[in-house]
Amino acid sequence: MSPRRPAAPWWHILSDEALLGVRLCDLGLRIEASPLAPRVARLHDELARAGLRARPHVWFSTDWFTPHGVAGFAVPFYLAHPRLLRLERRFGQEVEGTSERDCLKLLRHEAGHAVDNAYQLHRRASWREHFGPFGTPYRVRYRARPRDPAYVTHLEGWYAQSHPGEDFAETFAVWLTPHSGWRRRYAATPALRKLLYVNALMHEVGPQTRCCRLREHTDSLAKLRYTLADHYRRRRARYTAARAGGRGTTRLPGGGRGRGETREFYR
Repeated sequence: MSPRRPAAPWWHILSDEALLGVRLCDLGLRIEASPLAPRVARLHDELARAGLRARPHVWFSTDWFTPHGVAGFAVPFYLAHPRLLRLERRFGQEVEGTSERDCLKLLRHEAGHAVDNAYQLHRRASWREHFGPFGTPYRVRYRARPRDPAYVTHLEGWYAQSHPGEDFAETFAVWLTPHSGWRRRYAATPALRKLLYVNALMHEVGPQTRCCRLREHTDSLAKLRYTLADHYRRRRARYTAARAGGRGTTRLPGGGRGRGETREFYR
């Protein structure tokens, strides 16, 4: 007997104008009842196959982000249902992670931050030696060097170059990706040294059970009592502010919501 499909949410038949009046907390979204569930399960399986005991917890919020010190991360609510995705495409500035391939790339990246938090890796002198000072100011815009062999390429925009924490998360994501061929792809480049370090570090901490177990759900959708219209107004304001930066720079994805704005978030 095939499993029953979950009932369609009450708001899926609303017009765009009516849906914009719904509060985020009233959408009633849960990871385990969404298309994200099998993708999160695949991420956890990849972590297990890589020898890591850490299993980042995941929750819905308004964007992709990992709170500082938390061994889990948030994903944007529009990935929970096609109706919300259509609304995002009409009123949002960027739509990230819609395909399975792109979604998994982002999940692996955020998992890198979560694993870093779980084992407090950025506090190690060896981590700083490879990626730089963790306390480096986080900029909304950064000047990328597309051909710099010291960095891996995973997310768009040469994102590893934006901050030492992002450099680690991107390097971790390349290392974690099945069949990425990172040893061959980055052979004879400075980036290979970072990948080999991550490889050795994960083999060291992976089997450990003593790690950060903080399961905070920062800005969980269930706690956000403003409407979708309010959300998109705020997004537009942040996007406009981010575009006010100088020429020749690359903007952080996700509307520029990085750790530098509050000292509490990774992208």
